[in-house]
Amino acid sequence: MVKFRNFLLFLGLALCAARLWAAPVVVPDGHRNEVAVAKSMDVLVDPEGQWDLSQVREDFSSRFTVNTAEEPNFGFTSSVIWLRFTLDTSKVTDQSWYLVERYPILDHITLYAPRPDGGYDEVAMGDTLPFHMRMMNHRAFIFPLDTDQTGPRTFYVKVSGKGAINLSPVLYNSTGLVEYTYRDTLLYGVFYGCLLIMVIYNALLALSLREPVYLYFVAFLVGMVIFILNINGFGLQFVWPMWPKLNEYYWLGIYISCPALAMYSRAFLELRVRFPRYDRVLRHYLIGALVLLVVQLMIAPPWSYYLSTALVGVTVVLFSWLGWMVLSQGYRAARLFVLAWWVFMLLVFIFILGIVGWLPYTSFITILPHLATLWVVVMLSLALGDRIRFLERERNSLFEESRRNLERHVAEMERVNRDKSTFLQYVSHELNTPINWLGAADTLSEEDDRRDTWNLVRKGQQRLMGLVSTSLRYFDLSDRESPTLITVCDPYWLVEALTTSRVECLEQRGLTVRNRVSERLRVRANESELQEVLAMALDNAIRFSPAGEDIDISSQRLDGVGEIRMRDNGSGVGTDQLESLFEPFFIMGSRHHEDGFGLSLAMARVMIEQSGGRIWAESAGEGQGFTLVIRLPLAE
Repeated sequence: MVKFRNFLLFLGLALCAARLWAAPVVVPDGHRNEVAVAKSMDVLVDPEGQWDLSQVREDFSSRFTVNTAEEPNFGFTSSVIWLRFTLDTSKVTDQSWYLVERYPILDHITLYAPRPDGGYDEVAMGDTLPFHMRMMNHRAFIFPLDTDQTGPRTFYVKVSGKGAINLSPVLYNSTGLVEYTYRDTLLYGVFYGCLLIMVIYNALLALSLREPVYLYFVAFLVGMVIFILNINGFGLQFVWPMWPKLNEYYWLGIYISCPALAMYSRAFLELRVRFPRYDRVLRHYLIGALVLLVVQLMIAPPWSYYLSTALVGVTVVLFSWLGWMVLSQGYRAARLFVLAWWVFMLLVFIFILGIVGWLPYTSFITILPHLATLWVVVMLSLALGDRIRFLERERNSLFEESRRNLERHVAEMERVNRDKSTFLQYVSHELNTPINWLGAADTLSEEDDRRDTWNLVRKGQQRLMGLVSTSLRYFDLSDRESPTLITVCDPYWLVEALTTSRVECLEQRGLTVRNRVSERLRVRANESELQEVLAMALDNAIRFSPAGEDIDISSQRLDGVGEIRMRDNGSGVGTDQLESLFEPFFIMGSRHHEDGFGLSLAMARVMIEQSGGRIWAESAGEGQGFTLVIRLPLAE
């Protein structure tokens, strides 16, 4: 018996505590046009969705908890949500008041309004019902309230749906409802007006410029319009009022926008030409989106909603990453593209967190997709203009580069023509020598020694053969199109081998070669051609050096290059002739000389420059020695 009394005492205390912590009574006072009602509501969650109003009022009344959120957010849930609030309209009996649920995509929302006889009137709405069943022509759910009754009255609201359940309940009088509708219409009118302008503008650009990138952008905008028309309720109000079932397929707008965005990005960023690896990534993305669309058509909500939400998340992250990677690799036209998607990603990420209940939900959350869409539309439109300027600058740069290449080509052709002209002049002089020899041989009498005659003929033949072979070698080197074979070379050992092969000649002339090239020096060049250049330089130094002198060969490492210097103490050359030495068929003192053809230094320059190096001559003047300088890239 004592236990029973304790139980009754505990139950009484619990009921008193429930009353004490119950939500306050809502009392409109005529000084305000709107009253926030969310924090004056109690909440009850029906996990199975099986309770009716009588059970909620009587059996489970004590299970209601006070709501503390300005705008309750229950995320994606299969439970039925019951709301309870107490309203006293004694001070506004001469006004009309309305309960307005501003979140427009609730599947089912039912208001249970108390009657004077103790019963309840049931008013059902939702975006699964034809629009004409609503009591007022408005995208929000508006329930007129009876203000003639006085005293506190308890109202119940039942909410359920396959999507996210977010609530923004507000009490408006007639003036407040008009002001809310005006602000709402103005805001969304500006939004849809901007989208319409962008659609028309880009469609006209697509027609005039014949570029598919603008058509892809228009398709992206159309998909976004379909999606947003659905989530803000204007689709059911104006576009498909008799087919509320279409609201379950709001994600079709996503499957229009995302592939269109992928095609837009491929064209805008020129992935097929500039970044084929990323182009393959987008092709796989398009295949994945197609597979996901087929799957989503086969499954029912809310799983289809989860898939579309996941696709949006993947898409935003993918294109934000893609734009950043392209920009980081030097494609400056992607600047605004990256800015557009980073901000869009942030806003959509906040929207998703708010919808699923991971962030405190406010009515501002529902505006984020609109702001994100406007931001992307404006930024991508500006990006298209920026891309046009970028491509224009790139075209001008290519034109300028082509012009410079053409000028270089013309200069090269002129040089070749000069070389050929010089070659013809040189050959005309060279042919005189063997012809004179042949003429001299013809004048010899029969008594003269025939050996001298054949020596003259043989000498002329060898001179002509040498001229032809050397000239052909020079022109082959100058005109070759394929790059020369570059390897790592050791100049020290090349010089050492050349010196060893000329020991006899050096001893006869009394010359000494000082090889001071560093054994650690490694350069990049064609080894056989570098050896040929060094051999030519050494032979010239031996030929023009006085007996008993030194030929000094040294090296040094500079900034990224290795330098080889070969110096002799021979006859030298005038400073005004240093550059002419490297012109083809130039011979010191005469343009006709039987000991050479004037092509050795010209060929040396061609071979060194084609290896990425430089070669030049230095001399303080005639009789003051001669230095040949070779610079080649270091082999690190």
